[in-house]
Amino acid sequence: MPGLIILLVCLNRFLMTLAKHGLQELGTDNYFSALSPGKTSLLYFSKNDSPGNRIFLEELQKSAAALQDYGISVARVKCADEDAPKYCVEENAYLFRGTKLLREFPTDALFSVNAIVANVLFVLLYNEVKYITSLPELHNIENNTKGKRNVVFVYVRAIGTPEHRSVMEAAFVYGSMYQFVLTTEAALLEDLSPGESSFVPAKLAYGHCKAVKSLTQKCQRTLLDEPVTTLSIHRFLKLMDAPLLAEASGDPDKFSSIQLQLGLPMVFIISRQETLEADRSTAEHLAWQLLGKAGLAIIERKASDVHIPLNANVALKRADESEPVQYMKLEDTKDIIDLIENSKNQENEESEEKSIHEDQETQDDEVAGAVYEDRKRVLAVHLVAELTDETFKAVVDSKRHSVVLFYAGWEAVSMTFLRSFLEMAEKYNNTLDVYLARVDCSDWPYVCSDENVTSIPVAKIYQMGKEPYFYTGMMGSEDLAKFISLSKLDCPLNLSSMEEVENYLNGKLHKSRHPHQNLSALGIFSPSMKNEIATFMDAGKSLRGFASVGIYSGDHSSVLSDRYSVSPPAIVFSRSNHNEVYGVSLQNYGAKDIIHLIRRELLGVFPEITVENFPSFSTRQKPLLVLFSDGNLEPTDEKHILRLVKGKYLEPYLTGWLNIRSTPAGNAVLKRYFGFIPSLPLLAIIHFDATGHVFAFPSDQQLTEVSILYWLEMVKAGEEVPVYTLSKDEWKPRFPDYDFLAMMDAADPHIAAQKIRIRMKSGKRKKIEVPSARAEKDEHLSKASLRGTAPKILQKEKNHQTHSDL
Repeated sequence: MPGLIILLVCLNRFLMTLAKHGLQELGTDNYFSALSPGKTSLLYFSKNDSPGNRIFLEELQKSAAALQDYGISVARVKCADEDAPKYCVEENAYLFRGTKLLREFPTDALFSVNAIVANVLFVLLYNEVKYITSLPELHNIENNTKGKRNVVFVYVRAIGTPEHRSVMEAAFVYGSMYQFVLTTEAALLEDLSPGESSFVPAKLAYGHCKAVKSLTQKCQRTLLDEPVTTLSIHRFLKLMDAPLLAEASGDPDKFSSIQLQLGLPMVFIISRQETLEADRSTAEHLAWQLLGKAGLAIIERKASDVHIPLNANVALKRADESEPVQYMKLEDTKDIIDLIENSKNQENEESEEKSIHEDQETQDDEVAGAVYEDRKRVLAVHLVAELTDETFKAVVDSKRHSVVLFYAGWEAVSMTFLRSFLEMAEKYNNTLDVYLARVDCSDWPYVCSDENVTSIPVAKIYQMGKEPYFYTGMMGSEDLAKFISLSKLDCPLNLSSMEEVENYLNGKLHKSRHPHQNLSALGIFSPSMKNEIATFMDAGKSLRGFASVGIYSGDHSSVLSDRYSVSPPAIVFSRSNHNEVYGVSLQNYGAKDIIHLIRRELLGVFPEITVENFPSFSTRQKPLLVLFSDGNLEPTDEKHILRLVKGKYLEPYLTGWLNIRSTPAGNAVLKRYFGFIPSLPLLAIIHFDATGHVFAFPSDQQLTEVSILYWLEMVKAGEEVPVYTLSKDEWKPRFPDYDFLAMMDAADPHIAAQKIRIRMKSGKRKKIEVPSARAEKDEHLSKASLRGTAPKILQKEKNHQTHSDL
């Protein structure tokens, strides 16, 4: 036994070494001789070893062992500068059968081992797996297979995903038994599984066409309820081939079936001799509804070797042999279906709870966690059009104001922003008067790279005749709606008359924007102030979409100055919700100073602090004076603080109030400061400087102007004791995460992640033809669609079972 163990260890190391060094390298002088007749080969022609090239080589090396199971060899051809073949021009991969070229693959289509295996098998199994793009194509295939073969219809989000690989591996095994049909069109997903979100990675259905004899009769379909993997497909097909209804005799506890072997329960319909035919008909109808979820058998009471309770008409045997058969009396077949469904849901919930509990030890991304917990929520994606490389240009070139969201369906922050985008579409689409669209950069990377989208998610605004620009605000639906509404206005807006100035300040100039522009900022300049006007114009352009900014530099500037008690250059602010107009001098102000001033005024005199606007507070380098409230403010408390603010007694502080009902995050803040939720309202000072001290207004005193000022002086004098001190430690994830950069540096110092650049090639590739004397294109294979290829290099890989594991 010890000798056997040593032998197995040595064998394992040998196989690992082979896998590590399994990528054969050829030269341009001998690669053609390696193309043996009848043998399939994947050759990658490359010139150098760039960091991006190295990533691809690692994935190609991994695929060598996987493709070997299918008799496909993988090799790299190093292109020499002299006598380089045509294949070296693009540095792509080429699939050969013998010396015949089957397909050219750009490297960005082979972005992972899953993509390589999936794409190669997709080409080789062209006749076994039909790729379709429309519903009539599916119906034609089903009609052609009626009475002959059953159909396995699969939707995958993109070519080259792990789910696509699973389908191709299953087709390699079962392609002669079933007709496999594949699509990446989300429109066909609705026919396959009505109401299913288009963000589902894959969906599989089994079409029972073999038993259909009439062309007018539809093929009944059974959906796979599990994630699409190689093993789940194998298990599902075994269940579909099992007898629909079994005949049982003897002890149900000793009964065996393929369903029990695969972990599904077995339902027994307990019958009597006089009702056997009627019960069998009922059982067959029920079996179709439980197909893939449970097995069904009919057992005659007298044929059983055990005593069955007289009032029982149904028995349930679970896959766990330790559990006894459960006998029960049910009134309707629906009760049996509910029993199985509830049992399955309970198992799934227990499995998910266990998974979440296990993931908590390493889960450090709260956004990803929130998206995962909310994964069952159906998104109203139909509200926003999905663009492709073909439809994108027509949209952005149209005269209509358009807003396009660039995102990736696999990325948590993208999904969060997408939800806000859809919420905005549902609430404001009729009032914003804009065309809303989205582009999934994992499906259409060239569209995103051409639009200079270097990070996701991001929204971009397009207007005919104007330079497009990015939205840089918060990802909430309200903030985005406000930005879109205000972005339609020129910023700054040139006003040419006294009447326009008055209408602008009282909100009459753009009534449709009124809900989103409580504050209007008007710059007043004399005509001779050229430099000051240019500075203000630059500041206004930076605030486009975030503020309503106007400018007047006409001959009546002195009249306006007298009216609003300011001297040019100056800004006049108007608050429509408070009927308040006041001015601020702009002497010696630069563009950054003007932007800072307007952003500060946008917050308001005594604003409510929310999650969305808190960054504007925390970056001001001033202590935060905040009044925590359980609901709306008490009028007396608000009156006292407003008097202090307007009297400029609170200039050293950023003053605001926080409603813990509308902003529940305030509860966590208070618990951290006090260890419990204190009596509210409560006034507190939070220092963001090196001290990090938090002070609370004495709970035994009333909030008055005098008591607040006295307390602030005591805090300044060091007479008050802080209730809490902010941590000086660096903010880190709540749980430890893997340091991938360190791992990469440890493995190879030359491949540090910060040096890696994933290049997205743009433009059309030149097609390379094989010399006609030695190779000939296979017309059908060359036309196999690669639509939907998704370079998801950053996507988390799934544990994948290969064909050989079956």
